[in-house]
Amino acid sequence: MPELTQQQTNIVDGKADDELELGTVVSWNGRYAFARLDDGSDVYVGAPQLARAKIAWLEIGQRLCFEVRPGSHKRRPWAAKIRLAETPAP
Repeated sequence: MPELTQQQTNIVDGKADDELELGTVVSWNGRYAFARLDDGSDVYVGAPQLARAKIAWLEIGQRLCFEVRPGSHKRRPWAAKIRLAETPAP
């Protein structure tokens, strides 16, 4: 009898992976970064959120998964619940 398999979905803070946005690091100064979404918009990636995610270093071109939160007072949207995106094996 064949075994039934269940599709596994990773959950990050109550939100499924497929609900998180994917962005590419375009700027990093050692404390904070900016990530560009596939639609071309930029998202601020702050030091407190990076520390909470235990990310100490980023590289330009690195992919991140995160939840986009709206900015306030004419500021850019910002990233929350950040994690490094898994890159496919070559």
